[in-house]
Amino acid sequence: RVGEYSAVSIADEETARQAVDHLYAHGHRRIAALICREDDQSISQLRYQGYRKALESHGIPLDEDLVMCAGSFDIRDAYEAVREKLRQGAEFTALFAIADSMAIGAMRALRESGRSVPDDCSIIAIDGLTVSEYIYPMLTTLCQPTDEMGARSVELLLGVIQGGVHRHLTLPTTLRAGQSVRDLRR
Repeated sequence: RVGEYSAVSIADEETARQAVDHLYAHGHRRIAALICREDDQSISQLRYQGYRKALESHGIPLDEDLVMCAGSFDIRDAYEAVREKLRQGAEFTALFAIADSMAIGAMRALRESGRSVPDDCSIIAIDGLTVSEYIYPMLTTLCQPTDEMGARSVELLLGVIQGGVHRHLTLPTTLRAGQSVRDLRR
């Protein structure tokens, strides 16, 4: 419960909306989602809600066939979930992955199925992991301010130790435009 602990985080639901909005702004309408589980009571659920709200705000009906549940944030689980969905014949021009690690697994599954990123399928994620800068193509992602999150966490902890009250801080993400999103409007 709020007030019993301190936290530093990003606005997961809003960040997911921004990711899907970015795909929409680049002409994508068949946008799949790669999540952990729909009911996991964590950032997966918040980011999935953001995905759903973004679709709704653009008048795109939710297509449950385009939602892939990996069961975890593991690269291999994400790879398997996307591979299975592709085997089932799912058609989408873009994929929103709730985490960079999951996007990396998805990129391999797409490549192995003969699809090119971003020519055949665009991908965007949330995190800003260093490794996602070094894969090909570089992942487009909404980066968490990890250094600032760490510094603010220490400040909050020291404040509580010195008798202060618990606080919750929400920090903004920044878009790192890699090369994994194709503009369909051209």
